[in-house]
Amino acid sequence: MKRINPTIILVRPQLPENIGMTARAMDNFGLSRLYLVNPRDKWPNKKAEKSAKHAEGIIKSVQIFSNLEEATSQFNLVIATTNRQRFLTKKKFNNFNKLIKKFNDFKKIAILFGPENSGLSNEDLRLANVIYTIKTAKLNKSLNLSHAVSVISHEIFSQNIQSSKVLENNEKKDQKVTKGELSNFINALIGDLDNKGFFNPAEKKDGMIDNIYSIYNKMDLTKKELKMLWGMHKKLKKQPKI
Repeated sequence: MKRINPTIILVRPQLPENIGMTARAMDNFGLSRLYLVNPRDKWPNKKAEKSAKHAEGIIKSVQIFSNLEEATSQFNLVIATTNRQRFLTKKKFNNFNKLIKKFNDFKKIAILFGPENSGLSNEDLRLANVIYTIKTAKLNKSLNLSHAVSVISHEIFSQNIQSSKVLENNEKKDQKVTKGELSNFINALIGDLDNKGFFNPAEKKDGMIDNIYSIYNKMDLTKKELKMLWGMHKKLKKQPKI
Protein backbone atom coordinates (compact mmCIF):
# COMPACT_ATOMS: atom_id res chain seq x y z
CA MET A 1 0.00 0.00 0.00
CA LYS A 2 1.42 3.39 -1.04
CA ARG A 3 1.31 6.47 1.17
CA ILE A 4 -1.97 8.37 0.76
CA ASN A 5 -1.91 12.16 0.44
CA PRO A 6 -5.21 13.35 -1.08
CA THR A 7 -6.27 16.94 -1.54
CA ILE A 8 -9.15 18.12 0.67
CA ILE A 9 -11.69 20.28 -1.18
CA LEU A 10 -14.21 22.35 0.79
CA VAL A 11 -17.13 23.31 -1.44
CA ARG A 12 -18.79 26.64 -0.60
CA PRO A 13 -17.64 26.67 3.05
CA GLN A 14 -19.51 29.23 5.16
CA LEU A 15 -17.54 29.70 8.36
CA PRO A 16 -13.88 30.73 8.17
CA GLU A 17 -13.39 29.15 11.60
CA ASN A 18 -14.32 25.79 10.10
CA ILE A 19 -11.77 26.28 7.34
CA GLY A 20 -9.11 27.01 9.94
CA MET A 21 -10.06 23.99 12.06
CA THR A 22 -10.08 21.84 8.92
CA ALA A 23 -6.50 22.91 8.23
CA ARG A 24 -5.62 22.14 11.84
CA ALA A 25 -7.12 18.62 11.59
CA MET A 26 -5.29 18.00 8.32
CA ASP A 27 -2.02 19.08 9.87
CA ASN A 28 -2.64 16.81 12.88
CA PHE A 29 -2.83 13.81 10.57
CA GLY A 30 -0.20 14.64 7.96
CA LEU A 31 -2.28 16.09 5.11
CA SER A 32 -1.23 19.35 3.47
CA ARG A 33 -3.26 20.30 0.38
CA LEU A 34 -6.47 22.28 0.84
CA TYR A 35 -8.68 23.73 -1.93
CA LEU A 36 -11.66 26.04 -1.42
CA VAL A 37 -14.52 26.44 -3.88
CA ASN A 38 -16.43 29.72 -3.52
CA PRO A 39 -15.89 30.36 0.21
CA ARG A 40 -18.63 32.63 1.53
CA ASP A 41 -16.26 35.07 3.23
CA LYS A 42 -13.39 36.94 1.64
CA TRP A 43 -10.08 35.11 1.41
CA PRO A 44 -7.50 35.26 2.96
CA ASN A 45 -9.31 35.40 6.26
CA LYS A 46 -7.94 36.27 9.71
CA LYS A 47 -10.52 34.13 11.53
CA ALA A 48 -9.45 31.08 9.54
CA GLU A 49 -5.79 31.79 10.23
CA LYS A 50 -6.44 32.15 13.97
CA SER A 51 -8.44 28.92 14.28
CA ALA A 52 -5.83 26.98 12.28
CA LYS A 53 -3.39 27.25 15.23
CA HIS A 54 -0.10 25.71 14.00
CA ALA A 55 -1.35 24.89 10.48
CA GLU A 56 -0.52 28.30 9.02
CA GLY A 57 1.42 26.62 6.20
CA ILE A 58 -1.72 24.91 4.95
CA ILE A 59 -3.76 28.12 5.19
CA LYS A 60 -1.14 30.11 3.27
CA SER A 61 -1.03 27.48 0.52
CA VAL A 62 -4.82 27.24 0.06
CA GLN A 63 -5.95 27.39 -3.56
CA ILE A 64 -9.24 29.14 -4.38
CA PHE A 65 -11.55 28.14 -7.25
CA SER A 66 -14.71 29.69 -8.58
CA ASN A 67 -16.34 26.35 -9.44
CA LEU A 68 -16.00 22.69 -8.53
CA GLU A 69 -15.36 21.53 -12.09
CA GLU A 70 -12.23 23.65 -12.23
CA ALA A 71 -11.12 22.53 -8.77
CA THR A 72 -11.38 18.83 -9.66
CA SER A 73 -10.02 19.04 -13.21
CA GLN A 74 -6.55 17.67 -12.37
CA PHE A 75 -7.72 14.67 -10.33
CA ASN A 76 -8.42 11.15 -11.54
CA LEU A 77 -10.27 9.95 -8.41
CA VAL A 78 -12.79 12.23 -6.68
CA ILE A 79 -14.53 11.04 -3.52
CA ALA A 80 -17.61 12.92 -2.30
CA THR A 81 -18.65 12.78 1.35
CA THR A 82 -22.29 12.95 2.36
CA ASN A 83 -24.51 11.54 5.11
CA ARG A 84 -27.73 12.21 3.20
CA GLN A 85 -29.64 9.62 1.22
CA ARG A 86 -28.82 10.08 -2.45
CA PHE A 87 -30.54 8.28 -5.29
CA LEU A 88 -27.61 8.37 -7.65
CA THR A 89 -26.02 5.60 -9.66
CA LYS A 90 -22.65 5.88 -7.96
CA LYS A 91 -20.66 3.40 -5.93
CA LYS A 92 -21.24 4.11 -2.23
CA PHE A 93 -18.97 3.21 0.70
CA ASN A 94 -19.35 3.46 4.46
CA ASN A 95 -16.33 1.28 5.26
CA PHE A 96 -13.01 3.09 4.83
CA ASN A 97 -11.00 -0.14 4.59
CA LYS A 98 -12.96 -1.02 1.47
CA LEU A 99 -12.69 2.48 0.04
CA ILE A 100 -8.94 2.57 0.57
CA LYS A 101 -8.44 -0.27 -1.90
CA LYS A 102 -9.39 2.13 -4.72
CA PHE A 103 -6.59 4.50 -3.75
CA ASN A 104 -3.88 2.19 -5.08
CA ASP A 105 -5.14 2.59 -8.66
CA PHE A 106 -5.00 6.40 -8.74
CA LYS A 107 -2.27 8.98 -8.31
CA LYS A 108 -4.21 12.25 -7.93
CA ILE A 109 -7.04 11.95 -5.39
CA ALA A 110 -9.44 14.56 -3.99
CA ILE A 111 -12.02 14.30 -1.21
CA LEU A 112 -14.99 16.68 -1.32
CA PHE A 113 -16.83 18.16 1.66
CA GLY A 114 -19.96 20.24 1.22
CA PRO A 115 -21.11 23.46 2.92
CA GLU A 116 -22.15 23.34 6.56
CA ASN A 117 -25.84 24.10 6.04
CA SER A 118 -26.69 21.71 3.22
CA GLY A 119 -23.81 19.46 2.23
CA LEU A 120 -22.92 18.67 -1.36
CA SER A 121 -25.62 19.14 -3.96
CA ASN A 122 -26.52 16.59 -6.64
CA GLU A 123 -24.76 18.84 -9.13
CA ASP A 124 -21.60 18.62 -7.01
CA LEU A 125 -21.90 14.85 -6.77
CA ARG A 126 -21.98 14.49 -10.54
CA LEU A 127 -18.25 15.17 -10.62
CA ALA A 128 -17.43 12.46 -8.06
CA ASN A 129 -16.40 8.89 -8.86
CA VAL A 130 -17.69 7.46 -5.58
CA ILE A 131 -19.54 8.53 -2.44
CA TYR A 132 -18.31 7.94 1.10
CA THR A 133 -20.51 8.14 4.19
CA ILE A 134 -19.10 8.35 7.71
CA LYS A 135 -20.94 5.98 10.01
CA THR A 136 -22.80 7.74 12.85
CA ALA A 137 -25.57 6.95 15.32
CA LYS A 138 -28.94 6.77 13.57
CA LEU A 139 -30.41 9.61 15.67
CA ASN A 140 -27.75 12.12 14.64
CA LYS A 141 -26.14 11.85 11.23
CA SER A 142 -24.93 15.44 10.99
CA LEU A 143 -21.23 16.19 11.53
CA ASN A 144 -19.50 19.53 11.84
CA LEU A 145 -17.42 20.18 8.72
CA SER A 146 -14.06 20.18 10.47
CA HIS A 147 -15.06 17.09 12.48
CA ALA A 148 -15.88 15.20 9.30
CA VAL A 149 -12.48 16.15 7.85
CA SER A 150 -10.86 15.05 11.13
CA VAL A 151 -12.48 11.62 10.99
CA ILE A 152 -11.38 10.93 7.43
CA SER A 153 -7.93 12.46 7.95
CA HIS A 154 -7.41 10.13 10.90
CA GLU A 155 -8.46 7.14 8.79
CA ILE A 156 -5.89 8.15 6.18
CA PHE A 157 -3.25 8.70 8.87
CA SER A 158 -3.87 5.20 10.26
CA GLN A 159 -3.51 3.68 6.79
CA ASN A 160 -0.27 5.57 6.22
CA ILE A 161 1.15 4.28 9.51
CA GLN A 162 0.26 0.74 8.46
CA SER A 163 1.87 1.28 5.06
CA SER A 164 5.03 2.62 6.71
CA LYS A 165 5.22 -0.46 8.93
CA VAL A 166 4.86 -2.78 5.94
CA LEU A 167 7.58 -0.86 4.07
CA GLU A 168 9.83 -0.92 7.14
CA ASN A 169 9.31 -4.66 7.56
CA ASN A 170 10.10 -5.24 3.89
CA GLU A 171 13.28 -3.21 4.24
CA LYS A 172 14.27 -5.22 7.30
CA LYS A 173 13.68 -8.45 5.39
CA ASP A 174 16.08 -7.23 2.70
CA GLN A 175 18.70 -6.65 5.39
CA LYS A 176 18.59 -10.22 6.74
CA VAL A 177 21.59 -12.48 6.07
CA THR A 178 21.24 -15.33 3.62
CA LYS A 179 21.99 -18.89 4.62
CA GLY A 180 25.06 -18.78 2.37
CA GLU A 181 26.43 -15.67 4.11
CA LEU A 182 25.85 -17.19 7.53
CA SER A 183 27.38 -20.54 6.52
CA ASN A 184 30.53 -18.78 5.27
CA PHE A 185 30.98 -17.19 8.68
CA ILE A 186 30.20 -20.35 10.64
CA ASN A 187 32.54 -22.45 8.50
CA ALA A 188 35.35 -19.95 9.03
CA LEU A 189 34.63 -19.92 12.76
CA ILE A 190 34.57 -23.72 12.96
CA GLY A 191 37.84 -23.94 11.01
CA ASP A 192 39.61 -21.55 13.37
CA LEU A 193 38.17 -23.26 16.46
CA ASP A 194 39.35 -26.60 15.09
CA ASN A 195 42.86 -25.23 14.58
CA LYS A 196 42.87 -24.05 18.21
CA GLY A 197 41.89 -27.51 19.50
CA PHE A 198 38.43 -26.39 20.61
CA PHE A 199 36.65 -29.59 19.60
CA ASN A 200 37.79 -31.85 22.39
CA PRO A 201 37.09 -34.71 22.85
CA ALA A 202 36.98 -35.51 19.12
CA GLU A 203 33.92 -37.76 19.38
CA LYS A 204 31.84 -34.77 20.49
CA LYS A 205 32.91 -32.58 17.56
CA ASP A 206 29.79 -33.12 15.43
CA GLY A 207 27.47 -32.38 18.36
CA MET A 208 29.41 -29.22 19.20
CA ILE A 209 29.21 -28.05 15.57
CA ASP A 210 25.45 -28.68 15.62
CA ASN A 211 25.21 -26.45 18.71
CA ILE A 212 27.19 -23.68 17.00
CA TYR A 213 24.84 -23.75 14.02
CA SER A 214 21.85 -23.76 16.38
CA ILE A 215 23.13 -20.72 18.28
CA TYR A 216 23.66 -18.59 15.17
CA ASN A 217 20.45 -19.66 13.45
CA LYS A 218 18.45 -18.52 16.47
CA MET A 219 19.87 -14.99 16.20
CA ASP A 220 17.97 -13.91 13.04
CA LEU A 221 20.97 -11.81 12.08
CA THR A 222 21.06 -8.78 9.80
CA LYS A 223 23.86 -8.16 7.31
CA LYS A 224 25.15 -5.35 9.52
CA GLU A 225 25.29 -7.63 12.57
CA LEU A 226 27.07 -10.36 10.63
CA LYS A 227 29.60 -7.80 9.40
CA MET A 228 30.30 -6.89 13.03
CA LEU A 229 30.76 -10.57 13.94
CA TRP A 230 33.26 -10.94 11.11
CA GLY A 231 35.12 -7.88 12.38
CA MET A 232 35.22 -9.20 15.96
CA HIS A 233 36.38 -12.61 14.78
CA LYS A 234 39.17 -11.21 12.60
CA LYS A 235 40.30 -8.89 15.39
CA LEU A 236 40.58 -11.78 17.84
CA LYS A 237 42.59 -13.81 15.33
CA LYS A 238 45.15 -11.01 15.10
CA GLN A 239 45.73 -10.89 18.88
CA PRO A 240 49.37 -11.62 19.80
CA LYS A 241 50.09 -14.89 21.59
CA ILE A 242 50.73 -14.56 25.33
